[in-house]
Amino acid sequence: MKKIVLLFLFLSSFAIEMFAERDTLVQQIYQELTIEITQKQDYWLDQLTNLNVELSEVQNAIIILEKSTYSNPDQLVRMLIYKDKIRDQLFKAEEDFQIELSRIRYKKGLELIKMIYEKILGLDHHFTSLQTHQNVVTLSNPNNFSEFKDAKNIISGRVNKKNAIQLPSLLESNPFVSMTYSMVASFFGNEDKRKKEQDLSKIACILDFTLRMNTDLNTIYYETEFLKGHNQSLKDACIELFKDYTKVVKYHTTLPECRKEDDWEAVAEQLVTYMQTLAENNADPLRTRQAYKMQVDLEFSIDRLMQFMDEYAAFISQGEKYYQKFQTILNNYTNEDICQADLPRQFENLRKDIEISILKFTEAYNISELHGSKLKDLMYGLSN
Repeated sequence: MKKIVLLFLFLSSFAIEMFAERDTLVQQIYQELTIEITQKQDYWLDQLTNLNVELSEVQNAIIILEKSTYSNPDQLVRMLIYKDKIRDQLFKAEEDFQIELSRIRYKKGLELIKMIYEKILGLDHHFTSLQTHQNVVTLSNPNNFSEFKDAKNIISGRVNKKNAIQLPSLLESNPFVSMTYSMVASFFGNEDKRKKEQDLSKIACILDFTLRMNTDLNTIYYETEFLKGHNQSLKDACIELFKDYTKVVKYHTTLPECRKEDDWEAVAEQLVTYMQTLAENNADPLRTRQAYKMQVDLEFSIDRLMQFMDEYAAFISQGEKYYQKFQTILNNYTNEDICQADLPRQFENLRKDIEISILKFTEAYNISELHGSKLKDLMYGLSN
């Protein structure tokens, strides 16, 4: 018992200092959780202290009565009964505190779900607004560069028409076939060697960039799509979590609808009703088992939330690593210095998209406190 109390006193003393300033909402939830638990803990400790003092006095009185030759047996029995009554009160006080702790944690859990859902929606908007797909498609195919198309038309026009082969439209759109055709056509054109070299030099950077970066650009595209799909799965999981979390208190509106209608107060009211029923059951010796089950349901819901918080934190960490890899890919184009003037604006746009994404994953969406043990210690409570 004393170890548990000391643990929570330690957590309460240092709680507010543990959060970084960058996420005010998480900090606020954590501080409020700490304050509420501390207040209830102080009230409980006062009760516990008073009852322990009273119990100690009764035990001393019993010892004196047992040693006394002139003690009244009826008085001794009364004191023993009184001792058991105090012990029952001690047990009840701890039970009541555990129930109140579950209520506080469950209520703060709702705020955490609401906050994480908003961040997931923010990520959804982030992925939707990014031009990564458009930029990658443009950059990975030389046919999307006006300079390449113009040069290719000029080169094709210089090929001996008698021996020229017209590419089917399917192959014309293929970047590698199109590049190969243009290079071969430049070799067999009717112009002299110097003119052919000039023709190739005009599109050299485009050819070099698309050949070197095509695979890497496709990697960026498909892995971005993977992250987008993972975020959608996370959003679905958050909606399902809210459904299961609030089902305990008999609230059955979906998370998107609750958010749309700003119906959070209704959830809080359902929790109040639930806690009243739990307290009534716990006060009745015939319904204590039912009260225990109700409290277990609350605890199980909180455990589910903690698991989801881990999933969210892992996804944000994964996303940050992906975008850092994308940044490394784009920063390692070998001939960037040589071809700087010929690279399209989409290349720089893609870089900016990735820089913004890294910033958002490290700052806006990353909740470092979800990784820490302090928040979990408070959310898991004294029962652990």
